[in-house]
Amino acid sequence: MAKSAKSKKANRKKGAEHQSAVENECSAADHDHEHHRHDHGHGHGHCCCEDHCSPPLPRILNMNFIKFEGSAQRHPLRDCPGKFIVYEQYKSEEELPRIMELMSSDLSEPYSIFTFRYFINTWPDLCFSAILLDETDPEKPTRKVIGSIVCKLDYHKPETRHCIRGYIAMVAVEKEFRMYGVGSVLVCNAIDIMQKKNCDEVALETEVSNLAALKLYERLGFVRDKRLHRYYLNSGDAYRLKLWLSPLFP
Repeated sequence: MAKSAKSKKANRKKGAEHQSAVENECSAADHDHEHHRHDHGHGHGHCCCEDHCSPPLPRILNMNFIKFEGSAQRHPLRDCPGKFIVYEQYKSEEELPRIMELMSSDLSEPYSIFTFRYFINTWPDLCFSAILLDETDPEKPTRKVIGSIVCKLDYHKPETRHCIRGYIAMVAVEKEFRMYGVGSVLVCNAIDIMQKKNCDEVALETEVSNLAALKLYERLGFVRDKRLHRYYLNSGDAYRLKLWLSPLFP
């Protein structure tokens, strides 16, 4: 009996020591986890553990028409006295035939008039034209649309409303005016309005073989997000490009 009691006492002592060691080990592990969590989240203003993060709040999409402030600016065409380029938002259906003519001559896919009307009538403040003003004959000044951009803006996932995405659907510039940076200005004007409407990111697709377009967009900060195989009707591949306007983690 004495031997049995002594054995039980020894076992209880070993059990207590084991439990204490386990508790100390768990405490150290918790400390390491907290240290790692804070180190990993340093600089982002949030923790990386989903259990400790609140779900992002829905974003508010500004549906109001935002007027472009630069429509009165006249940009002299270098080496062409009396000629200027102005940038204006879409105004009326009268501009549509010329916009469609530009796009159809420059883009790889045809679009119906209903597609154009959908974009332009829903987001008129995101559709711009570059207009050549020719005042070499002061008595007979002329206006001609030489470039255009058509865009949209909506929630990327309407069910969550956590991201507002702008989309550049079409851009076209007459060949003889591409050396003047018209395309870049059109894109920048559209993005400026998107930002004022609380846009988080901008996306577009362009042909893999369109090196000039890729260079233009990448110069403006877009990155290649995905390659889309056989995306166009001509079986050509496309790159989806993205530009992030808001921090990835608010």
